[in-house]
Amino acid sequence: MQGPEQQQRSAPKKSEQTPAPALPTTPSVPARPAETPRPGAEEKLDPGNVTLYRNNRFFVHAVVPDSYRRNVQQAGGNTSLLEQIRWISAEQLRVSKIKTRLLPRIELFNPAQKNAVSIPLLLEGVVVLVLLSLGLGVHAFNIFNYPQYGPDEGAYMANAWAIMHGHLQPYPYTYDHPPLGWIQLAVWTLLTGGFFSFETAINSGRVLMLLLAIASGLLVYLITCRLSGSRSAGLLAMTIYILSPLSVTYQREILLDNIGTFWLLLSVFFVVRGNSRLRNIIFSALALGIAILSKEVFLIFIPVMLYGVWLFATRFQRKFALVAFCYIVLSLSSAYALLAILKGELLPTGLLPGDTHAHPSLLGTLLQQVQYVPNMGDFATSWNTWIRLDQPLFIAGGIALVINIAGGWWNRLQWLMALFFISYWVLLLSIQNIFPYSILPLLPLLGMNIALALDIPLKALSKRTGFDLARALLLFLLLGALIPLNIQRANSQFSQNTAEPQRQALLWINRNAPTSSVIIINSYLYTDLHETGGMGVGRGLPYTQAQIYWNAAFDPEVHNTLLHDCWNRIDYLVVDTQMQSDIQTRGGPMLLLDRALHRSVLRAQFDTASGNAQSRIQIYQVLHDATSCN
Repeated sequence: MQGPEQQQRSAPKKSEQTPAPALPTTPSVPARPAETPRPGAEEKLDPGNVTLYRNNRFFVHAVVPDSYRRNVQQAGGNTSLLEQIRWISAEQLRVSKIKTRLLPRIELFNPAQKNAVSIPLLLEGVVVLVLLSLGLGVHAFNIFNYPQYGPDEGAYMANAWAIMHGHLQPYPYTYDHPPLGWIQLAVWTLLTGGFFSFETAINSGRVLMLLLAIASGLLVYLITCRLSGSRSAGLLAMTIYILSPLSVTYQREILLDNIGTFWLLLSVFFVVRGNSRLRNIIFSALALGIAILSKEVFLIFIPVMLYGVWLFATRFQRKFALVAFCYIVLSLSSAYALLAILKGELLPTGLLPGDTHAHPSLLGTLLQQVQYVPNMGDFATSWNTWIRLDQPLFIAGGIALVINIAGGWWNRLQWLMALFFISYWVLLLSIQNIFPYSILPLLPLLGMNIALALDIPLKALSKRTGFDLARALLLFLLLGALIPLNIQRANSQFSQNTAEPQRQALLWINRNAPTSSVIIINSYLYTDLHETGGMGVGRGLPYTQAQIYWNAAFDPEVHNTLLHDCWNRIDYLVVDTQMQSDIQTRGGPMLLLDRALHRSVLRAQFDTASGNAQSRIQIYQVLHDATSCN
C-alpha cells in the first residue's frame, strides 16, 4: 500500500513516461468541389475544405478531416498544458500554410526557347494569306487562254454533262477511271449556275481547279508545320508547291490528278493533326477513299498512309485505328468493282457462259492500261518536259530525299514524307504510258520533302544562336529568290493565248453549220455543242450529232449504227494537230474518218497570234457522193 505522498510523487513520473500522442495521418478523403454561395449570403471559411487553385477546367483542394481537427483542438488528458499549447500552435501554423500555399512557379525546361520570338497568330495568318493571294494571282492570270483546251479536259467535262443527264459518260462507260472525279465536276457546275458561267465549259472547270490548287497549298503549309514544328518550313513548302512552273502549268487543267491530290493532302492532314482522335483517322480514311474513287492511282498511297496512322495513333488505339482505316478505305474503293459486278461488266466478253454480247469490262480496261500503247505518252518525253519547266525542283528534291532517309533514324516523320515520295516514283517508273501531267501528285510531296530537309540545318542554327530570327531571315531570302525565278520560268503561261483558235472554231460552227449536221470533233468541243447556252450553240438548238472522233471510230453504236460505216454520213470535221495525226496513222476503224478527210475541203483555219502549228484548228466540210456506200 502506498501512502498519499508516494502517490503524489509517482503521478508526475507517470506523466513523464506517457509518450505524446502520435500525429494522426490524414486519410485520403476525396475532394469535393466548393459549393457556390447564394447571392447575398456571407461566405464562410471552412478550414477543412480549402481551394488551393481553380480555373475553368479544374481545381485543387486541401482537405483536413473533422476527426483530425478535433484531435488538434482536444489534446490527450495526460498531456501537459505547455505541450498542448505548443501542439495547437504548430498545427494551426501548418494548416495556415496549407490554406495560403501557391502553385509552384513553372520554369521553361528548354532554355533555348527563352530568347525565341513568339509570332502572333494574326501575323502568321497575314503572311499565309499574302502568299496564298500571290499563288492565286499567279494561277489565275491568263488561266482561260493557256494552256490550250486539252482532250482530257473536254472528256471530263463531257462526262460531267452526262452525269447531269443521268449517265456516267456520253457513250457507254468504259471503266477507264472511277466516276467520282467528274461527279464532283457536275456538282461544281450546279453550284456555279451551269457549265457556261465562265463563257465555256472548260473555263468553268478550270475555276474549280484554281480553288483546289490554293486549298492544296494551304494543306501543304499545315501538314509541314505539324511534321516539322516550324512555321518557316511550312511557308517554304507552300511557296515551292504553288509557285512551281509545273504547278502553274498543269494545275490549271481539268485533271483527275488535281482532284485526287487535294483529297490525298486532306487525308494526310487529318492524320497528322488528329491528336490521336479516332474520328480524325476515320475522316482521313474517307478522304483517301474519295481520292481513290477520283483516280485509281492513289491506291499506291494506302501502305504509306497506314504507316502514318501507326505513327500518330497511341499504343492503345493502333489496332483499332489501323483496322478502321483499312476497312473504310477498302470499302469505298471496292465500290468501283461493285459497280462493274452489278452491271455484269467485271470480266471481258466470253469468259462467262452465255456472255456473248460485246460490252466493256473493268478487268479488260485495266489490262489495256497496263500494256504499252505507242504514241500515248512515255516516261522519257515526260521527264524532258519536267526538266525543261523546273529542273531546280528535281535537283533539290533528290538531295532532300537522301537527307530525309538519313534523318529518319532519329525522326520517323521524315521517313513518312520520304516514303510518300518513293511510293509515287515507283508507280511512275512501273507504268509505261506516262503523261507530263502525271507529275501532279508528286509536286506537294517534293515541296514538303525539301522543306523538312532544309529545316534541319536551319533549326540547328536557331538553337546555336538562341534566336529564331536567323531561320526566318534565311527563309525569306529563299522565298525572295524562288518567287522571281519561278515567275520568270513560267513566262509562257502568262503571255500566250493558245485556246483562242478553239473558241473561234465554236463560233464558226454556230454561224455556219446546221444543227442537224454530223460533226466529228475532239472532246473539248463536246459540251459546248450539246448544251444550250454554250459558245457553239448560243440560244439555238444543240448539235446532237456532234461526235467525238475516238468514239466515232471505236464505239460500235456510233461507228455502225449512226454512221453505218460510211464516210458519206459525215458533214464536217473539226481537226487539230493530234486528231489529224491519229486519223492518218492509226488505221483500222480510223480509216472511216481518213476517207472522209480525204473527200473534204478546208472551210476555215484558226491560228494563234504566234502561228504555232500545235494550236491550229482546221474545219473541213465533206463533199458528199450520192453513189458511195450503197
